[in-house]
Amino acid sequence: MLICACLLFAFYLSASTLLLAWLGDSVTGVVDSYDSRRDDGQAEQNRSRTISMHYHFSVSGKTYRGFAMYSSDEAWPRLQEGEVRTERIRYLPGLPVVNKPARLTDLDRIGSWGILYHLLAIPGYVLLGLLAAGLIGKKKAKSKQNNKSKQKGKHMDTKTPKASRFCKNCGARLDGDAMFCANCGAALQPSAPAAPPAAAAPRIGFSPHSTHPEILAAAVKNRKTARGCLWALVVIPLVGFPLAGLLLDDMPLGEAVIIGVGIALVMLVVNLVAMHNARKPVWEGTVISRDSKKKQDRHKSDDTYTSYTEFTTRIRTDTGKTKRIVERDSGRHMYDYLAVGDRVRFHPAFGTYEKYDKTHDRIIYCNVCSMMNPIENDRCVRCSNLLFK
Repeated sequence: MLICACLLFAFYLSASTLLLAWLGDSVTGVVDSYDSRRDDGQAEQNRSRTISMHYHFSVSGKTYRGFAMYSSDEAWPRLQEGEVRTERIRYLPGLPVVNKPARLTDLDRIGSWGILYHLLAIPGYVLLGLLAAGLIGKKKAKSKQNNKSKQKGKHMDTKTPKASRFCKNCGARLDGDAMFCANCGAALQPSAPAAPPAAAAPRIGFSPHSTHPEILAAAVKNRKTARGCLWALVVIPLVGFPLAGLLLDDMPLGEAVIIGVGIALVMLVVNLVAMHNARKPVWEGTVISRDSKKKQDRHKSDDTYTSYTEFTTRIRTDTGKTKRIVERDSGRHMYDYLAVGDRVRFHPAFGTYEKYDKTHDRIIYCNVCSMMNPIENDRCVRCSNLLFK
């Protein structure tokens, strides 16, 4: 979620700059606060200071507010009490909440290299967001699995001979679903159609599918995907932010390098910890308690609060440790799925839980992708992997 939020913010910055430059309208706004911080007296043009301002403007009788931070050489003094300063604001018609000072959307100021950067950055952020959310790769794997199943079914159909039938009266071989014997004319009973294979019934006990070759292959694929994401999330900030500092006037090079290195280090640590946890051994335990608690989040921007409920499921492992599953209102899946006294097994390779007794359940969660499935299913409807039944 943190990665997707950062990518979404970066996508908004690039997309809004281009949209306001090409489609935006201009209006005169009023600066509410202004600050000019000197960073480097020897910096290149328009890079010596960091400017931050709050402003407001009116469109169709409604007032909108905005904030901007950019690099420049301007050194205006801070606003005194009662002082009014105007600023040309560019906003998007029909959606004035998307706005910036007109100077930040001036194509001449951005330059050809800056425009090219924004044009290439937008699809790049979308691709990284889909990769971070896990929406790339799974559909391809699913279609590949379905194709294999179809080919296997066709192969079995062409190789498996039909069962032979013989007349009980004269012993002659019968053709297909014949109703009478061609040799003696005796009436025959139609052959009973083969019963469809029954789905595997839920059972008491942990599933042996955790060591199935398909599941082991899925775990290996997850590790490879994690390593690929690790390199992407480390290299892209290290390269992208310094490049933005070189090409964009509103981002100082020094700050861009610091931000890029900081984000890369955070991504490196988070991914290394996740990869290390995925290699830990499987453990088992018993659910000992479930509780919920009302909590509040404070928003610093407007000093308001958002209420939510936190659901906690505690598991005592066989080694005596206590593990906690903490969920919120919209994602209380394990809180509803597990009950006090349930035996569970945790699979670190996927970060999912398996219940010991599934005989009374109507659903089952896929241990590979966490998708909820009907208990009658043998394979997951999303990733086509075996369910741990």
